[in-house]
Amino acid sequence: MGEAMSHRDRLLAAVRRQPVDGLPFCTYNLHPYGNSAHRTDPGYAELLELVTSRAGMLCKASARAGLRWQDPACAECRVERNDGRTTTLHLLHTPLGELRCQVTVPRGQPGYVTEHWVKTDADLERYFCLPWVVGEPDLGPALAMQTELGDRGLLYVDYGDPMYHAAGLFNYEDFTIRCLTDLPGTRAVVERMFERVAEQTRRVAAAAEGQPFLFYTAGPELATPPMLPPHVFAELVTPYQRELVRILHEHGHLVTCHCHGRVRDALPELLACEFDALEPLEPPPQGDITLGELFARCEGRMALMGYIQDQEFHSAAPGHLRRVVEEVRQVVAGRPGYVMCPTCTPFQHPPSEVFVRNYREWVEAAGE
Repeated sequence: MGEAMSHRDRLLAAVRRQPVDGLPFCTYNLHPYGNSAHRTDPGYAELLELVTSRAGMLCKASARAGLRWQDPACAECRVERNDGRTTTLHLLHTPLGELRCQVTVPRGQPGYVTEHWVKTDADLERYFCLPWVVGEPDLGPALAMQTELGDRGLLYVDYGDPMYHAAGLFNYEDFTIRCLTDLPGTRAVVERMFERVAEQTRRVAAAAEGQPFLFYTAGPELATPPMLPPHVFAELVTPYQRELVRILHEHGHLVTCHCHGRVRDALPELLACEFDALEPLEPPPQGDITLGELFARCEGRMALMGYIQDQEFHSAAPGHLRRVVEEVRQVVAGRPGYVMCPTCTPFQHPPSEVFVRNYREWVEAAGE
């Protein structure tokens, strides 16, 4: 018998839809490397010890920190703190007038945008009249994490999506209304954003050439049902992602799409983008397609990653995750191109005893 594959080699082979020597499985961004929030939370210590010795790890990183679009001379930032609430007002001073974006972060809670950049068509012209610049990518943090990780898993490096960045200029409800009432005009906005995203992607892809990274984009999930219908995905996502994937492939990188929720109707477009893999494959009822159906419809054109619903770690009875692993194993038996992993990063701090118990059960069952 030959030497056993490392977790990294097994994961890469699965994404390439090549033979592997066992069921590839990995955590989803649960690891002790880089700036991981889990490494400083004592509640995760037991799980971190387990996964570093027994599981593969998918570790999210970014190489876009050194990239910017607006000249800093045009930007201003004002911060106010009151009763534990932090409010940040971002300003862009343009030749056509001022633009405002406000973000509020309540103490101990996630932040949210309370005022978006674009409220009117005039705001759009203000935004795009500014000259844009792209700095050089900074691979330092990603390479440092890669050194820590070694062959125990894969570094999961993000890249942009022009539709996502365009949508982020608006209140999302306003953006969806524009998509449904003025799709050509909305596509023109995405086209202008694509030029910037493509340049970013070229620079990151070239700088990372030769590194065993797995690239991913998360933007397309904003254009899936029930938010938007498939014909909008075909207009605002597919042509641009196909070109971005081509750029990354040109530099030797594998590319995945992160897309929560209902992907059944968007699957033909996801395949047309020529991604190497799709994740996180939420099982019904959160998703709308089973793992067996996904294999049948992808026909070996795209690897599949996920299908272990994160919510079940928080609530399932003992033994449930073990049964889920066996059900998945039966579906994927003899089929290349699958990685078993949870559907999202663990966000509970500290984790509950139930979460720790169920996560341990999943790792042990997947590894047997």
